[in-house]
Amino acid sequence: MLPRLLYPYGDAPVEACYKSLPEDFEVEEMLGFEPTGEGEHLFIWVEKTGLSTPELITRIANDHAVNAAHISHSGLKDKHAVTRQWLSLHLPGQDSPIADSQGDGYRVLRQVRHLKKLRPGSHKANRFRLRLRQVRDFGESTRQQIEAVRNAGFANYFGEQRFGRQQDNVMRALQELDKRRLSRTRRGLLVSALRSHLFNQILRRRIELDCWVTPLPGDVFMLRGSHSIFSDDLDADLLARYRQLDISSCASLYGSGATLLAAEPLAIEQEIFAQHPEIVACLERQRSQLQMRPLRALTEDLDYSYDPQAGILELELSLPAGSYVTSLLAHFLQARDASHDRPQD
Repeated sequence: MLPRLLYPYGDAPVEACYKSLPEDFEVEEMLGFEPTGEGEHLFIWVEKTGLSTPELITRIANDHAVNAAHISHSGLKDKHAVTRQWLSLHLPGQDSPIADSQGDGYRVLRQVRHLKKLRPGSHKANRFRLRLRQVRDFGESTRQQIEAVRNAGFANYFGEQRFGRQQDNVMRALQELDKRRLSRTRRGLLVSALRSHLFNQILRRRIELDCWVTPLPGDVFMLRGSHSIFSDDLDADLLARYRQLDISSCASLYGSGATLLAAEPLAIEQEIFAQHPEIVACLERQRSQLQMRPLRALTEDLDYSYDPQAGILELELSLPAGSYVTSLLAHFLQARDASHDRPQD
């Protein structure tokens, strides 16, 4: 069982269910750029239901006689949901093999050529439309928590999806990662679970120390809408940029490489790493490279409505790629994934 996380705007007493029906959870991937219309790579805009992204790739490969290894994606999208995402097919000198717009569990909505293939994390954001059910006692404190998320962002925890349906990916990673015959996909998933767990514990500790909402001397900062990072003295100008949501403090995704962190932020990370020597040793053997992730995530265009008679809360919002809507929900709801009640496929 993973440790309980802390949230900056207090406990969330209101319960809710999401994914009661696939159409209750809609996700739309936003590339952030327009494909050029020419090149070796065919981008397809696909709507799917009841399929994970790897299952979608396998189905498209089988339906259209394309090597699955030549199909790339930017983000992994939920299975028990209605999602729209981009895939790229490497087809040098070939016409499009996608003649039909519909397959079992998916529809191809658009096709366009591009010069480069999609790579993981290359899209800019995701747009969500959520319907949460069994929501009772939706009071002023919950509305204030939603407003806090809208105005100041939320703790950028990795969501439970990163840790497996049984929340046991950290344990499995420690058991499996030194085996030689793991697939590249499986190895990457398990390494990510270990790094995500360490990051979540650093973030939890910063909230516990009440130094999440305010930057610390020695912090590393990331520009909003960018992966660019920098360190600088904590002066009035930097604090103003932080309050204006232009920059956010970062923490490490564990790996080798020189860190820009210093002073208390570095000490907090070293404390967490020292508490998890088995995970650190495992990641050292995997030769993971140091990366940085912002400690807070910011929403765009967050809007909501509540129907007290039906007990339904509807939300619309956009999140930057890599942030989890389930982590956002946990700031004001005890939200249960109803799809877990269904038999596993």
